This record gives sequence, structure tokens and C-alpha cells, in this order.
Amino acid sequence: MTEPVDLNGVMDTLSQIQRSLESLNATPTTGIAAPAVTSGVQDQATAEPSGRRYMSAADILQLREQIRYKPNGVARSIPELHALLSAQANRRDTGVPLDVWANTGGYATQAALAQNPILQKALDSAGASALIRQDLEPVLQELFIKEFPAYDRFSRVPANGLVHAYDQVTAFGSAVWMPELGTVTDDQSTYVRQTTNIGILATRRGVSFKGQFATIQGGAGFNPETLEMQGGLRAIAHELQKTIFQGNSTNSGGTGSTEDGLYDANAFTGLRSILNTARVVNVDPTAGTPEDMRAAIDRACEAIVEQGGRASIIWAHPHEKVSFDLQQDKNIRYMNSFVDIAVGVQTNAVNTVFGPLPLAVVPGDSIGTYTNSGTRRDMYILDESSISLPYLGSEGPTVLEIPPGVAGQLTRLFIVFGMWGLAVRAIPFSNKVRVKQ
Repeated sequence: MTEPVDLNGVMDTLSQIQRSLESLNATPTTGIAAPAVTSGVQDQATAEPSGRRYMSAADILQLREQIRYKPNGVARSIPELHALLSAQANRRDTGVPLDVWANTGGYATQAALAQNPILQKALDSAGASALIRQDLEPVLQELFIKEFPAYDRFSRVPANGLVHAYDQVTAFGSAVWMPELGTVTDDQSTYVRQTTNIGILATRRGVSFKGQFATIQGGAGFNPETLEMQGGLRAIAHELQKTIFQGNSTNSGGTGSTEDGLYDANAFTGLRSILNTARVVNVDPTAGTPEDMRAAIDRACEAIVEQGGRASIIWAHPHEKVSFDLQQDKNIRYMNSFVDIAVGVQTNAVNTVFGPLPLAVVPGDSIGTYTNSGTRRDMYILDESSISLPYLGSEGPTVLEIPPGVAGQLTRLFIVFGMWGLAVRAIPFSNKVRVKQ
């Protein structure tokens, strides 16, 4: 059954968004009185008032809070978020020129921009340039989280180059008891330098003028541009989570049937290859006497806690989730234990050495099969505090609006894109279970 759309709530939220965007055009308060305007703007060689402003991360965070919850504190439904996206995408008076957005490093210089009105004036849009639709990012972020809750749980950090370099902890060292006036013994953690590629993930979506006019004049109750944008967002979410779990940009000999994963030099290496260690636990729920999947999860958690890690979630393919539930149906306590893994996204929990851990499903084929003593598929037990997504530009999906008539085609186009990598800073703090199929 389709969730109802609170149209009044959607319109109220759009009004809040508009007020927030308009407030960015307010004259900055500097404590110095501005000279009185006695004649026309052009006569005084004074710049015209700003039409569009660059939104800082704080501005976008504020809009996300307005969008995420209704006034009564309830999280908005997916249909309501799609209605918000459709209405806001149809606006023609928003967006930052692409060259300005790129030259300011995305969000890298937002603090300086916020403090300097002169820099802000340079962000006005002029002409028919391609625009970064920052006003759409808060809505896209919320929809992205609904499609891919793991994204919201992983921390996002600015990348430090075309490839992101980071120190990976292999051992945290030791400490010793000492006498009152003894000399402190030197020690340190053991690190290995690692890098992750920052891949560019993008899709171009749009609709022809003919298709748009036919939809409107024909009285159809949908917006073809919004449908394409929704499809593009879903495609981005699917490909990103598939790369996080089974990507491979390291071993050129990797294929879809190997544990390294299918090689793609433009992507980044994911968890299937990174967590391929001697601590992995194998389980066969298909045997004549099925092995207990909960016990396998506990053994994998035991290997984590012995290294000082603390797992916070389990990610699994839908088939493994169903197999686990069927084995545990008799445990009423398990079936009644539900936890939130993201705003408006719930799942049940597994009792482990860490206490109840959420057992979350990764939709689609993002966790694929491979060959290792038979056909296997992984369940991932992660210490999320040791995993991050380095990014360039914006931390979430970004929308680039292409003006109509580009390349002589009567179309209106949107490019949805993001630039991400994956950094696992402490491999011993996470683990996986190979589940035989």
C-alpha cells in the first residue's frame, strides 16, 4: 500500500526552504553602516544585489533538519520526499555556477566564504551556465539515506588528493606497569600506509521538451523530470553500495567470481577483498544438519573483540537475512528486538558478545556471490567507527543542471554525481562470515 503524502506538510516545508534560501541573500551584518543609496545602482557602479548564494555545509544541514522531520517530530515518508524533490527541482531561480563551485573547492572554503561578504558577491549566477543545484542536496540526501542507510552510518571525511592516503592500524601497541620513579617505556601503534581511489560516480538524466510538454498537456499526474532524477539517485545508491561491499580497483586479475571482486580501475576496493583475512568464519546453512548462523556470527565477533574492536552492525544479503530468521523463528526475544539503523529505517537485532547488533539488509545484488570452496556470499560485521567514506566536492549526491539547448538538443538535463572512496582504518576491528549457498 502506498504511503499517503501530506501535501500541506510538503508545502509548509517548501516555504521553509524558500525562506532559508532567501535569507542567504540578506545583507551581511558587519557593524559598519553602508553608504546611503541616492541614485540608481548603475550610476554608483555598485554591484546588484546577489541573486544566488553559495550554501555552506551548515546551511545544508539546517535544511536537512527541516526536511527530515515533520513539525510533530515524525520522519517524512519517501513519497513526501519525492514530492519535495519534484517541486524544488522545477524552480529556475536557484543554483551556483559550476566553475564557481569548482573553484571554491565544493565545501572546502565555506568557512572563509561565510565570513567574507566580498567573496560571497562573486557567487552570483549570470548567463546560461551549468548550475550546481545545492538546493536539491538536502532532499537528495534524505532520499539517498532511505535507499542506502549504510551511507548515513559511515562517517564522511574530505579526501586529501586524487587518491586518499591514510594510516591503517594493524596493532595498537602496549602499556606496562612501572615503579613510582621509573622511566616510561616507549611504544606506539603499528601502522601501514594505505590509499583508496576517489572514484567518480555519475549518471545523466533528463527529458525532451516534447516529452515534457506532452505529459503536461496530456494531463498526466506525474513529472517525467522527477522520475528520471529518482531513477538516477537509485542507480547512484545501488552502484555505490555495490562497490563498498564488493568493489576492486587493486587486483587487475579479479573477476566477479573471485573473492577480490570484478576489477574496475575507476572505482575503489571494497570490503569483500579488504576483510579477506585468516579470521573469516565459514558457515553452511544448506547442509543436511544446517550450521547455526548465529553461532558463526558470534565466532566472527569473538575475533573482533579479541583485537580490541567493537562491532556496531551486521550487513547481509536478503537471502542470508531470511535464512537467519528461519533458523531463529523459535526465539521470540529475537523477533521482538527492533532497532533503528537510520531515520525511519528499522531492523531486528542479533544477540552477540557485543550485545544486540542490528542485522541490516543490503538491497539488490550489492553483496554478490563468489567461489571459495563452493559458492559463497558474505555477511559483514563492522566496527563503523574505523570506516569512512573520503569524498571530493560534496559529501552527498550532487546535481548539475544543464541548460536547455546544449549541443542543439531540445532537452533539459540533470547530472547526478558524487566522488567517493573507502577507508578501512583498522582491519582487525571488522570481520565477515562466508555463507555457503
